Amino acid sequence: MQIRPAVPSDGPAIADLLIRQAPHMEVKGYPHGRWPEGIMVLVAVEEDHLVGWVEGVLDGAYTGPGSPTPPPHGYVLGVVVDPAWRRMGAGRALLDSFVSVASDEAVRWVFLFPEEGEDVAGRVAFLRAAGFEPVDDPTETTPAMGRWT
Repeated sequence: MQIRPAVPSDGPAIADLLIRQAPHMEVKGYPHGRWPEGIMVLVAVEEDHLVGWVEGVLDGAYTGPGSPTPPPHGYVLGVVVDPAWRRMGAGRALLDSFVSVASDEAVRWVFLFPEEGEDVAGRVAFLRAAGFEPVDDPTETTPAMGRWT
């Protein structure tokens, strides 16, 4: 499996993945091979088949309590893996690659918000296994999670 920056020709496959596996997420300009400037998009590809996607920014700022370092922070906006490829390392590889790029850009800490709803405990367990730890925020049922780069 290869993790690499997305290119415009990946856009339709990213949109298809989002529509099938995360219909609540906005597909933005992905069907046309475009995404907002400043958004980092990485994809997991196996034999020319797009099996996963992560998007985020490297100039985010976690403003809640418990931020361990001043901004800029990396902010993972979403990560989605095709169900046929789950539990095979694609999600972890996508997050590891995002964190690695953040480190290369001198961003010291990356955060995300686990999606609430059905199986939030499973998502939190996956994120913990990927090195993310809950941020100390007593006001949140499911707090942000962060990882040092």
